[in-house]
Amino acid sequence: MPYPAKKTPKLVNEVLSRIAGGETLAAMGRELDFHPQSWADWIRADEALAIAYQRARDVGADVIADDILRIIDEVPADSEQIQRAKLRAEYRLKLLAKWNPKRYGETKTLEVGNKEGESLKIGSGADNVALTLSLASYLALEAPK
Repeated sequence: MPYPAKKTPKLVNEVLSRIAGGETLAAMGRELDFHPQSWADWIRADEALAIAYQRARDVGADVIADDILRIIDEVPADSEQIQRAKLRAEYRLKLLAKWNPKRYGETKTLEVGNKEGESLKIGSGADNVALTLSLASYLALEAPK
């Protein structure tokens, strides 16, 4: 396991460049002999580095998204290759959705109301208790874990 590396401008530039190229911090840490926790400590202590890192991650996410399109577009007609390409693309999409849910995640909406433009009216009774329980159950299932 790599030990905490010394923060140098050369290492910082290399990491930012490769993050912007779509590489992961863990993979780079193994290759460049630094622990990702060291990087986390550095960005926590240096606001400018944290901003540069976030920008590099945004660019890297776009690179990964472009890679997904390339994987799908260049797949040969062989069914085994199609399945492999589909799996590669699917896992990249899932990672992007976890890393940047606002840009690459699915948006789920829940519309509740009576008639258009009318506020929701809830009275008393067994039906309303069931509605409340159903809504609470739905929200519990959809809550981020």
